[in-house]
Amino acid sequence: MPNMSLDQLDKFLADARSKADAVSSELREVQLQFVSAHQVNQTMHDATLNDLSLRAAHDLNALPIDIHKAIGERVIVERETLEKRRQELLSQVVPKAEQIADDLLQRAQAATNNMRTLNPRLNSEEERLKAALAQMQAELDQLNAEIKRRSGCLTLFINFFKLNELDRKRQKLLGRMEENAKALKAVRDEWAKTKSEYTAEEAQLQQQWQQANVDAARAREELDQLSDDNKREKLALQRAIFYVFDNWITPLPAAPGGNPMVDEINQMVHYNLQQNAYEEGLGKVAGLIALLGSVGQGLQSIGQSVDALIKEQGMHSAYLKPVSVSVDDEVIQFHKMWDGLRAKVKDEKSLGQHPTEFSALFDQEVKGPLAEANIKRMFDSLSGALTAATRGWKG
Repeated sequence: MPNMSLDQLDKFLADARSKADAVSSELREVQLQFVSAHQVNQTMHDATLNDLSLRAAHDLNALPIDIHKAIGERVIVERETLEKRRQELLSQVVPKAEQIADDLLQRAQAATNNMRTLNPRLNSEEERLKAALAQMQAELDQLNAEIKRRSGCLTLFINFFKLNELDRKRQKLLGRMEENAKALKAVRDEWAKTKSEYTAEEAQLQQQWQQANVDAARAREELDQLSDDNKREKLALQRAIFYVFDNWITPLPAAPGGNPMVDEINQMVHYNLQQNAYEEGLGKVAGLIALLGSVGQGLQSIGQSVDALIKEQGMHSAYLKPVSVSVDDEVIQFHKMWDGLRAKVKDEKSLGQHPTEFSALFDQEVKGPLAEANIKRMFDSLSGALTAATRGWKG
């Protein structure tokens, strides 16, 4: 069990995190290879599936007996599925879609009616306030003229008290005019706000109503298709053929005398197996990247605690003894895995073509060195060692 100074432990943690990050970088390259290869395989898979489905629908008797039998069994399931869907459309989906469209139309009509009701009220109020303002302006003009007339030099002393009275009337009138202007502005602001909100709501409701009508039309069209017995039976067969070929993963033996359908079905099997392998590989590479990310975050958190202790030790170095951390051998061994793991995933092009090999590697690592119990034990050991060393230092 080696003893490390805080600086040595800090370097050890930084190195471990750097190596784990390097593995993550290699895994992201593998992930890119998987995505690219999966897309290529998906294209070939879909083209072969469509071609096989069309050929099979044209002549079911040309299919190998095992495929023919599987399709016959699947048709029963598809009939039940389509009938269940027909009932759902009839009793729930179509009525609900139509109700949504009707409700949106009613909301739009209510908003329009509200706007029509509000407009005359606000218009009448605006005209009333404008008329009152005009009347007050006329009164103000008269007062100003009277004040000017009585303010001559010869009559100023005689009209002093009258002028005071006129000025008080003018100030009072100006106050009323200011209140009127505020009220007029409030009416106009209310109209502008209401009009803006109505315009925005109208546009939103119109868009929602249009989409609701499209949804309702699609639901009615689907119901019409499924209500036709012949069309429903044909669709059940198409779905059954598609399902069987899309999920068939057992290669067929070569037919005596050769059968192009068998060859194409076996090609379909290859694409299906590859799809399954790539989808599994994509899930596992993402899982491993996330797992290493969690390990890196944990190492960073402990590293931050170590950095804080180093700073504290530097501040009180005159009377504090250096901290010595006893790091368990299992922790050392745990972090020795990174170089080996990186080497295993470094050839991203090879792994990109062999997703099953990566999945096997993933299972080997997460059930072995990177098992949850091992990761927890490593972090518990590091945290415990640091706590013990700190306790002794402060004591």
